[in-house]
Amino acid sequence: MIWLVGGILGVVILQTTITPLVELGQVRPDLFLLLLYLGSYKMSPVRACLWGSVLGLYEDALSGAPLGLNVFTLSLLGYALVRVREELEETRLVPHVVLLFLAGLSSGLMTLGVLAFFGMGRELGESLIWVVLPTAVYTTAVGALLLFGTRLGRLVEVKL
Repeated sequence: MIWLVGGILGVVILQTTITPLVELGQVRPDLFLLLLYLGSYKMSPVRACLWGSVLGLYEDALSGAPLGLNVFTLSLLGYALVRVREELEETRLVPHVVLLFLAGLSSGLMTLGVLAFFGMGRELGESLIWVVLPTAVYTTAVGALLLFGTRLGRLVEVKL
């Protein structure tokens, strides 16, 4: 798990320094979700839920979001990612890209749902079109590049 602690430090540095430079409109890739996705290869569902909580706490602290918003979202996604992966058993890139896109979409929708529950969210249609979908696509593109374009893809045996 030392790689995950190093990953958290790396993601915190990248999220605060590099992602503002590659921002498209108001959309940035969700590096915390990517780290959780990549880390879930080697975790049990309960451990992924715990690490999702830790990553969500860091993301809340950096983003200024209400404390606990991303903790809830990433802990649920960590658990779900491991469960879905257990059933997937695919080493092809396309299922991973689809799963990463669905994870990004689910993350955005859960965040909107929690914000709406507390009366703090924006309109669903506007948020979905201008924030949730572009963030999911951007995160998926960055994740696909990491999985397919680097040695990381060979490490986790992802093939086209």
